[in-house]
Amino acid sequence: MYQHSRRAALLLLLYCFLGLSGVVQAVAGGNTTANALLWQIEGNGLQKPSYLFGTIHAICPQDFVMPAHVKAKLQEAEQLSLEVDMDAPNFMAEMMQHVKLPEGQSLRTLFSSEDYQLLSEHFSKSTGMNIRYLDNMKPFMLQSLLLAELTDCRAESYEQHLLDMAHAQGKEVIGVETVQEQLQAMDQQSAGAQTAMLLKTLQNLPEAKASYRKMVALYLAQDLQGLTELTRAEMDPEEYTQYEQTFLTNRNKRWIPVMEREAKIHSTFFAVGAGHLAGENGLLNLLRSQGYTITPVQ
Repeated sequence: MYQHSRRAALLLLLYCFLGLSGVVQAVAGGNTTANALLWQIEGNGLQKPSYLFGTIHAICPQDFVMPAHVKAKLQEAEQLSLEVDMDAPNFMAEMMQHVKLPEGQSLRTLFSSEDYQLLSEHFSKSTGMNIRYLDNMKPFMLQSLLLAELTDCRAESYEQHLLDMAHAQGKEVIGVETVQEQLQAMDQQSAGAQTAMLLKTLQNLPEAKASYRKMVALYLAQDLQGLTELTRAEMDPEEYTQYEQTFLTNRNKRWIPVMEREAKIHSTFFAVGAGHLAGENGLLNLLRSQGYTITPVQ
């Protein structure tokens, strides 16, 4: 049980900041399996096609690749949609508003004295930051500060590159959900669960690094089946079911009406974590069920 819980904590960390866990086999039509990260959305009354691209939220510069066909389809689209509108002037302020612990709680109250000391020493050594400056933050926010330790590099973001390209092309940037909606998924994990996850991650960083490297390799190879197998191997069935419902299915179903509305108005290039694309309740299948034709773009 501990081994599965430890793996779940590591995988959840990777999902939150890489947007990749939970990818399952993508079906292009019938029984044909397609390894693709970019998909074209047509039909069902759309005047122009839109596109859906699966991203990985953090990747080392030497591994970053922006394929020509992705650039071309972004150029053809009239607007860019990310998971959240990173271009909004109040983006960071809204983010910070929702990552603070409730009044009366602090990291010191959530951790035992021994574990709080471990936390303090680790962040002091790795970031040079005194833990007291983070004491009012929810534990999952401290997970984000571990990202640089997983990548061992100054990671780049597909979202930021797409945002910069959209700016250069004079395109509008929107989001399929608000910052509050996105962070509510993490809030479904209790403070105690977040605390346990953070501790397990700190205690098993080498394993987290190994999982990260596997995920990046599979992402670059567009090996969706391999990502499926990696994800399921890291969780027991009950943990996977809960994770899938909270972080993927619920959000995907909430996004579909937004995607439909925007695609009917403008040709839109949607870019979201690759974990949201496939599976029974993935965006590809949900869009098909609404009557759209979804085909891979290579």
